[in-house]
Amino acid sequence: MTVAIENTFGELADWQRMLDRHAELFSEMTPGSSVAIVPKEGSGIQPGKHVAGLMAAEGAGEMLRWEVVPGGMHAERVPYRGFQEAKVDLLFVADDEAMEKLRGSIGDETLSLMKRQIRSGNIMFFVMRTKYELQDAGYEEFLDTLGLAFLGACR
Repeated sequence: MTVAIENTFGELADWQRMLDRHAELFSEMTPGSSVAIVPKEGSGIQPGKHVAGLMAAEGAGEMLRWEVVPGGMHAERVPYRGFQEAKVDLLFVADDEAMEKLRGSIGDETLSLMKRQIRSGNIMFFVMRTKYELQDAGYEEFLDTLGLAFLGACR
């Protein structure tokens, strides 16, 4: 069964409007910085696998990538072929429940919803860069908004 991509992520224009409304969160991020959301179903993640197995997992389908370009954060759907091929700084893997909630709530509260879904375990969060690379790329405010104290208080 093939799921139409609009049904997976919702309308791309809605995501772009949400990103535009939160432009201040991304203003310190360097061009090329990117995050993506991928449905768990197409992520290649197998229950009980170790991190090394996850890194080698092949995915299928598409991911919703947010990338900093001149003028702000840009939303697009791109092919997803696995963790190593994702070429993003942060990867959010959302289960069916989280995808449904995100798709139904694209707007001012989307990032708050993502934060709650991360805390509840419905969205897994993978960091594909080092702490220092993320710091240099300007991720601090975005990560703080999601309740991810990854950068810590000491600098």
